[in-house]
Amino acid sequence: MAAKPLEWSKRALSDTDHISDYYVEVASPEVADRANDAIIAATKTLLKNPLAYRMGKRGTREFIMRKFPYIIIYRVYPAKLRIVRVLHQARDYFNA
Repeated sequence: MAAKPLEWSKRALSDTDHISDYYVEVASPEVADRANDAIIAATKTLLKNPLAYRMGKRGTREFIMRKFPYIIIYRVYPAKLRIVRVLHQARDYFNA
C-alpha cells in the first residue's frame, strides 16, 4: 500500500519555524537542525502506519517524539495525511 501524500498546515509550519528559532537561540544552529531532522523523520515514520498512533482531540491523532519533547498532531483523510500542529509536550492544544 502506498503512503498517503503529506500536507502541512500553516500553523504546523509556523510551529516548526518557532522550534528551530528557539534552538538556535538557546543552543545552536546544529541543535536546531537536529530537531528539524527529528520532526521530518517522525513524519516519515507516521506515514508508514498513520492509524497506529494514539487518538487525539477533535478527530486528530498524535505522534509522540522521543528525542525532542514534541507531539506531532495530525489528521488522516482518505487521500492525504495532514500535519495540524507540532507542539511541545507540555502544551495543551485546541484549548480542551
